[in-house]
Amino acid sequence: MKIIFFVIASIIFIINQSAFSQTYPTDYFRPPLDIPLYLSGTFGELRSNHFHSGMDIRTQEKPGFKIFAIADGYVSRIKIAPGGYGRALYITHPNGFVSVYGHLQKYNKIINEYVTKEQYRRESYSVDLYFKKDQFPVKKGEVIARTGDSGRSGGPHLHFEIRDEATQKPINPLLFGFKVEDKNRPLINVLKVYPADNNSLVNGKSIPAEIYTDWVGTKYQLKGNDTIEISGKAYFGINTYDPFNAGNNKNGVYSIKLSVDSIMVYAHKLETFSFDETRYINSFMDYKEFKQKRRTIQKSYIQPNNRLSIYEDVINRGIIDFDDNNLHKIVYSVSDIVGNTSYLEFWVRSVIDTLDNSSNDTSGTLFTYTGTNIFKKDGVKLTVPGKALYDTLNFKYSTSPAPPSGFSKVYHLHYNWVPLQTWCELVISAKEIPDGLTDKVLIASLDDDGEISSAGGKYKNDNITTRVRNFGNFFITIDTIPPEIKPINIRNGKDITNQNTIKVRITDDLSGIKSYRPILYGKWILMEYDAKNYMLIYRYDDMLNKGENVFELKVTDEKGNFSTYKAKVILK
Repeated sequence: MKIIFFVIASIIFIINQSAFSQTYPTDYFRPPLDIPLYLSGTFGELRSNHFHSGMDIRTQEKPGFKIFAIADGYVSRIKIAPGGYGRALYITHPNGFVSVYGHLQKYNKIINEYVTKEQYRRESYSVDLYFKKDQFPVKKGEVIARTGDSGRSGGPHLHFEIRDEATQKPINPLLFGFKVEDKNRPLINVLKVYPADNNSLVNGKSIPAEIYTDWVGTKYQLKGNDTIEISGKAYFGINTYDPFNAGNNKNGVYSIKLSVDSIMVYAHKLETFSFDETRYINSFMDYKEFKQKRRTIQKSYIQPNNRLSIYEDVINRGIIDFDDNNLHKIVYSVSDIVGNTSYLEFWVRSVIDTLDNSSNDTSGTLFTYTGTNIFKKDGVKLTVPGKALYDTLNFKYSTSPAPPSGFSKVYHLHYNWVPLQTWCELVISAKEIPDGLTDKVLIASLDDDGEISSAGGKYKNDNITTRVRNFGNFFITIDTIPPEIKPINIRNGKDITNQNTIKVRITDDLSGIKSYRPILYGKWILMEYDAKNYMLIYRYDDMLNKGENVFELKVTDEKGNFSTYKAKVILK
């Protein structure tokens, strides 16, 4: 192994993208809740296509707990959406930080009244409102809202963030002195070893090796043989998580470090990041492993076009050249934010070997991460900007016959387990669409299980064009089926006096719901859209009159298909 590579500054390549750590105030903010802070999610935790930007505080599996302003400030933003954080509230504080509270049940009375008026004025459940300093000032400890389950929440909890006001970067909230009991060290479950090029071998094979671990004494070791044979260049990855006290959640770890013969070759920590870089998580982890096994392997390797700022002093992007026939000690150290640390120790025997790579597959079209890549064939055109790729690749392409619902062949555009960072343009020839249906045409995505989903698209000049953010299987289809409206707790002529809501489930089979319009006696009413449960909910207000009321609902999908529902209901 070329140890000189690590110590001669003129020939090493060190990545140090992150800003130096700073000190944060630890006695300025109070907790947002009055119950013990047990976490179901930590800052930087690995999620689908993003890092978790705050901490999730458990609320005993129920909504309705009071949420307190963590310091003086003013409500600077209210955002309500069917997905995401659902009902969210932002407070700007005079010390340069912003606190964020998500998945709320409701706001306090003053804020709630204002927001409801705005929703009625705009005739929209979804709003994004910004405020000046003097509109909604708050004091430290003032009740601002109640915990809930709105948006894309997996159950009642409080999503809580602290952001830097100037940059809007989220910062790990546990750096601000909040007391969260955690006496458990992170768990390290799996080591994965990757050949870094076509001339490398791991345990005599040119494919990644996967080894489970055992806890032995005071550290983790590999099950079975603790020595791995590597010839050539390789890098490592691990599956790890942090079990918090008083819960079974598999939370994210704070930092990972990797050393070879006591020399640090890789480190990262999750102190802060920006929202415009969070999708680089798909390069940070083994995306193929995540797509195929739903397991997260955190790679100690930085792909050429991975621009995450969480890395610290990474040598040669984490690739290690084992070429000296010697034995090398490898140590992973994994820590949570309070300093609980686990170690995985193992050995690598460097073996000089020659791999016959004459059979390596070099077919396909070369796509580079440094320039725009355009592929055009058989009536399909895919444009992939270089910034969409994390590394250069050989793009693979094939076709298969159209499915029963298809109006084109299926275009297999590379592999869905290869991630893309940015949007790419996809154009498919649509000359076979019957007259009168061009406004119903769209591009569909076909997954490995045969499930069809919409990739959108607009028809123009015998082509349909859309944007995609993933490789995969695509074909043209049409959507002529209107959304389905299913009343849950009403029917025509029903007495609704003994309930306080009207609930209706709305679904669409393909292109997706674009809009809905609920009406009582010709006037728009506020219905919450709970997208995760496909539910519209009207909570009784002044728009509902005593006696007979006529409720109407129109739901439209992305291709203009619509359904209507009408019922007379009685309030005594």
